[in-house]
Amino acid sequence: MLDTRGASHYGHGGSRSLEEASRAPAKDAIHTLITSNGAPYMNYQTRILMGTYELIRQMPGGEKHVGLTRILHRSKPDILMNAIETFHATPLQPECDGWCEYPVSDRANAVRQFFDAAETNKSMIRADWIYMAETDYVFMKPLALPRELKPGYDGWAYPFNYINAQANKRFMEKLLPGVDVALIPNSGPAPVLMRRADWVKVVPFWEDLTAKMEEDKEMTKALGWVREMYDFSLALVAAGLKLELDTEKTSPFIAHLPGVSNMGEAHAFHYTLCTIYKTMNGSDVWAFDKRFYADPRHPIDMPKVPPMPEFEAGKFKFIEGPPVTKEKHELIKQMTDQINRAIDTLSPLPQAWIDAVEA
Repeated sequence: MLDTRGASHYGHGGSRSLEEASRAPAKDAIHTLITSNGAPYMNYQTRILMGTYELIRQMPGGEKHVGLTRILHRSKPDILMNAIETFHATPLQPECDGWCEYPVSDRANAVRQFFDAAETNKSMIRADWIYMAETDYVFMKPLALPRELKPGYDGWAYPFNYINAQANKRFMEKLLPGVDVALIPNSGPAPVLMRRADWVKVVPFWEDLTAKMEEDKEMTKALGWVREMYDFSLALVAAGLKLELDTEKTSPFIAHLPGVSNMGEAHAFHYTLCTIYKTMNGSDVWAFDKRFYADPRHPIDMPKVPPMPEFEAGKFKFIEGPPVTKEKHELIKQMTDQINRAIDTLSPLPQAWIDAVEA
């Protein structure tokens, strides 16, 4: 079985030619990181992301995207080890290879392992700017550095309206005694764009706060699936770092579908939410949800998103009740078309890779 633990592995889709490897990084170059526990539905998303990443690299400005690395926190290799450049971290929870309650709590530790390894192997990081993304992003155009940083700021992050440190002040002060809660941003570890040196500075705090959070059952229950977002936001304060936050409409990072009616300044769509069309009388019409793609065959066969119906005013509603507007329909179609274009570019995973993992 292939063993790449603790090393950066270059495979199909993540490889670089000798010419690329010897070329100096572009000014304001960006190296993108994602994390994963290798679950089938995350691997399906990862292959879409890497396909759309290669699509935007062909666009003007795409040359600044000089690296995409997956940090895999999993005890065993998975089927994508040879398909995408992967750093294989030792997980805190080996049981998450199958199922565990909260695999995300391994993320900070895995990222710390990556940066520790990169101190020895400098080629693992190929740009000064590092962009932490999520597997469920669909890249639509290159991400440029948003603007010159304001004095006193160290990078950029996305504002999430459901992260509210003030409403959880007691927990924040318990995690980091004496913290000024007003300084805690409503962000999280992704999407975040910071320099390498600042990532190295914040990650140990993130790892420590995550461990402290996971030991407190009251806190983990209260903060649920977004608790590691609080850990990272609090770590920024502990590390003395400050990130610029735009509004959701003016962020250069992500646009959530089906929540938004225009893409704004975003370079990527985020499809964490379920998108289901129904007729006005409640009959199912069309659906796309990342949770539909949890079968082990999905990241191998890469089924496309089913064709969308033609838009007709007043004909469809979302499963939550609001009507499907033309603006939202067109955005969803842009995203699903890009997903399907990306899938068309992907090479089949050789059976030998699949057999090696399943052995």
